Amino acid sequence: MIFYITAIANGFLNTINNMVNVKAGECLGPTNGALINYVEATILSFLLIFVSGNGAELDFSHMAQVPVLFYTGSVCGLVAMIFLIIGTSRTGAMVSTILTLLGQLGMAVALDYVFFGIFSIKRIIGIFLIVAGIAWREQVKMRERRKLVKEESI
Repeated sequence: MIFYITAIANGFLNTINNMVNVKAGECLGPTNGALINYVEATILSFLLIFVSGNGAELDFSHMAQVPVLFYTGSVCGLVAMIFLIIGTSRTGAMVSTILTLLGQLGMAVALDYVFFGIFSIKRIIGIFLIVAGIAWREQVKMRERRKLVKEESI
């Protein structure tokens, strides 16, 4: 149960993080907004390493032994942060969060298949239902906008 609660808390924190980064991107530009996020995260990571007493991980010989694949996470995170800043500033928090979830679900289905051989058509149907919900919401929004424009012109 604690893992579910942790996952929900992660969702809350990610949404707050996203909106703060969008505001930083609006003020400083997308790349500078992402840079601020990563510099702050680096400083906090160093503090956690030193507080926990695990400073040996900062040794170059240790870092050289880490597989290159593990370093791609930071590259993907940085690119994702820039995409998030640009996308959220144009679509809003809810749509951006749902579309981010959609991308995560799609990649999770692909990676579950690649790494574990797990594939479920129910998961694919679930993703399509989310897409249908977003499309329906956007259509309702467009109808409301047209109605407002029509009423204002009268």
